[in-house]
Amino acid sequence: MALKSNYNSASFGRDIQRQADSIHERILQTFIRAGEEFVKQAREQMQEHAMGTYKDITANLRNSIGYYIFQDGKVVFQNPASSDYAGPESEGRLSNSEIESANTEAIRDIVNPRGFQLTAVAGMNYASYVESKGYNVISYQVDVMVVNLMIDLEYLNVLDKGSAARYEESIIPQ
Repeated sequence: MALKSNYNSASFGRDIQRQADSIHERILQTFIRAGEEFVKQAREQMQEHAMGTYKDITANLRNSIGYYIFQDGKVVFQNPASSDYAGPESEGRLSNSEIESANTEAIRDIVNPRGFQLTAVAGMNYASYVESKGYNVISYQVDVMVVNLMIDLEYLNVLDKGSAARYEESIIPQ
């Protein structure tokens, strides 16, 4: 009696692709949740901390806080620029498109061409100056986001415990 294979390479390829797509979607959703929490915490910090915060006169700095998610060097999701917060002075306040342009400029040189990348940004050219004076713009929230993200990715079994997953914090001087 001869054995006959039921192996179908096309079906096998589709199954592998379906599993890869499912993993990519879970990673993307995890990054989106992390990014949204980062933006919420960073934009609202001024209302919660009575001491040690900067004066956001036009609200441009706070409104420029956002994130981008890249897959293989291409933007697959982004938190849009927002002019939701109003500072005490409306003169000098930037439009959403101007804030978005500043954010795009701030991250253009740090995009990784392979894999997934979550990039948190405060796009105003003076964000690093404010941080250098000892004020928190996004540093604390980025640290919290990275820790939570590593835990979430380990839970999804897409990141091995103790892996060499990279965390880079880029302060982009303007």
